[in-house]
Amino acid sequence: MHKFIEEKDWQGNAEALARHALEWMRIKRIGDPSFEPNERLVRDYVARGILSKPERKGKEAIFGFEQLAQFLACRAVIEDGWPLSKISEDFRVSSMTEILSLIPGEVVQNDALSLVENFKADALFDREPSAPKQPKIMASMSASDEGDIPSFLKRRRESYETKADIKEVLRRFGSDFGNVIREDFTAYQLASWLVLLMDRDKARDITRQEAEDIGRGITAALLNRGSLTKADRHNYTKQMKDLSSLDEEKRAMEYDLSHARAEMEKLAIEIEMRKEELSILDEKLRRADET
Repeated sequence: MHKFIEEKDWQGNAEALARHALEWMRIKRIGDPSFEPNERLVRDYVARGILSKPERKGKEAIFGFEQLAQFLACRAVIEDGWPLSKISEDFRVSSMTEILSLIPGEVVQNDALSLVENFKADALFDREPSAPKQPKIMASMSASDEGDIPSFLKRRRESYETKADIKEVLRRFGSDFGNVIREDFTAYQLASWLVLLMDRDKARDITRQEAEDIGRGITAALLNRGSLTKADRHNYTKQMKDLSSLDEEKRAMEYDLSHARAEMEKLAIEIEMRKEELSILDEKLRRADET
């Protein structure tokens, strides 16, 4: 299987970065499948400090593995609800190992660690040429000068990891939700064996008609002999999971199909080129025979 770490030698301009990032976003199932990054977004992320500055080669800005990893990590944490300002603040003081750990399915192992070690410290996060780099400042601090900086970064990293893990945890629970839903309820205990829970805002603004409708609804629910059983709910949940699985398989097949079409287009172009070469060669042979 194609590993992201194998992209360590990748290079390209802003347009190529957007295009290549899209391929990996689909592979990693990051974000809405209909979302397509573009060159303008790449340059915006550079301006915000989310992506480190690219290398200049003449008049062109060349991006590499570092910016590709930062882009994917950024899109992954955006999906978990993090604003760009916080992502930029965190990325400025994050190591490449930490950046890679934010990409779904990327457990930084020996090959990745060796790659990270090969990155020069001056090239990792070259933000402002005239300003000292944050990692160096932290490294030069004494234990007494560090204060709360390490614990602050640790808390933020743990918060990132918690948000990234929540979807997988909910899947293991068998939840139908993609994230935790927080609700504030008002509880009405009518008897030791009877408690009515209602949304707090709704309970505050409820009308007499709505209260009466709730009473009738509860009566109907208690006397309804044709209500769904646990087995019905189990079957329904299983069907929803099967549909979700089929949807994921569909997206994967669509990606494979688009990749296959691109390969077919390349082959078609190569075939045309070979035909042209054969035509030229045939013409040369014909002229040689005539002479």
